Amino acid sequence: MTSRTMLTLGALTILAAVGPAGCVSEAPGPLAMNDQELEAWEIRLVEFRIDKNEAFMDSTQTALRVEDLPGFEGLNYYFPEKGLRYRLPLEPVTGGRTVELTKRKGSTVPYVLKGKVTFAHEGKNHTLSVLGPADPKDGDYLWLPFYDATSGEETYGGGRYLDLELAADGTVEVDFNFAYNPLCDYNPEKYNCTLPPAENRLPFAVRAGEKLFHAHE
Repeated sequence: MTSRTMLTLGALTILAAVGPAGCVSEAPGPLAMNDQELEAWEIRLVEFRIDKNEAFMDSTQTALRVEDLPGFEGLNYYFPEKGLRYRLPLEPVTGGRTVELTKRKGSTVPYVLKGKVTFAHEGKNHTLSVLGPADPKDGDYLWLPFYDATSGEETYGGGRYLDLELAADGTVEVDFNFAYNPLCDYNPEKYNCTLPPAENRLPFAVRAGEKLFHAHE
């Protein structure tokens, strides 16, 4: 019979299955938050969206087309979904494998595979690749592009992006509420955005974060 042990990773409680060799453990589920933490998270999310809307309203830095700027009142977002916020270990990969990603207009761009993250959603484990720049002049950052079941319907067909930050304990916060659209969604003539790798396609609908800029009629 399989026993279960509660493991604590920071504020995150992970339910792990301990059993015979070869048994797959349940990955971390959504990050647990008390009332105070929930309020602080919601405020941070609202401030993030306000700041981005204000930047898009500024004609000197906006990604919008000139014809879309008049009357712009803000981007389209899902309501906050606390069940799509995770604190996950970044599983390292050896060798610094280079991944060639395709851009929307057909060219390719190299990235380095920095690691993997695995999380549980509705009883199933899902793993996504985390990437970083291949060229040192582009700095050093962690980037998670992904598709999900809303891509091309409620959200941009070329996927959405998440920016990650590695904590001292080796974990990253993967909060799909901060998922944002590539610039191609706002101005496809000007921008040539990078598409997520094929393995970063989630089979369920991630109804969190940014929606399509121009919703379907």
